[in-house]
Amino acid sequence: GVPDLVTGSGEAGSASFEVGFGYDGPYTAAAHGLEPATVTSETVVQDPDQAFNPGDGFSNVYTVTVSDAAILKFAMPPEAVASGDVDLDLFLYNPVGVQVASSTNGGTDEVIEIIDPADGEWTLYVHGWQTAGPSADYDLYGWVVSATPGGNLSVDNAPETAVVGNVGTVDVSWTGATTGQWHLGAVSHSDGGGLIGLTRVEVDNR
Repeated sequence: GVPDLVTGSGEAGSASFEVGFGYDGPYTAAAHGLEPATVTSETVVQDPDQAFNPGDGFSNVYTVTVSDAAILKFAMPPEAVASGDVDLDLFLYNPVGVQVASSTNGGTDEVIEIIDPADGEWTLYVHGWQTAGPSADYDLYGWVVSATPGGNLSVDNAPETAVVGNVGTVDVSWTGATTGQWHLGAVSHSDGGGLIGLTRVEVDNR
């Protein structure tokens, strides 16, 4: 198995993680990203009935065109709003208009993450469930990480062959992760037939 997430910080840095193999054969680890978050700062108004309806005008709507992506992610951490009294929620629709994910935690601490998202135009709604006043300001973070390897994240060392029951170590490093920004990347794990897993790499330099 492979870990879901590896974290780090700093403009340049490194991390390592273990990979447990359940097969015999070729193995490849490849680096994708890092991508700095796109930060959108806006204001959403209070929804009087607090019931999410994409057409009622009490949500802000964003569209993101996805092509050949490994990860589509949106986040609104607690510090993205003015106070703990503000409770905003996220709702995500796929390119054929089906709601596929939501984040409705108490307070504002929202994350939606889609691995291997379909190509096309995705639609995200920021819902003013509780704006603690007529409206609330927020920062929305968004990332699209390409499924094609490349960027400022590197795999420095990794096994080339998988052996059942063995554990290998993958070493990664990065440069140019801008100070003040929140970065997301990934290491893809492949056998001879294609992708078998994905480890997200998060470098938070805020």
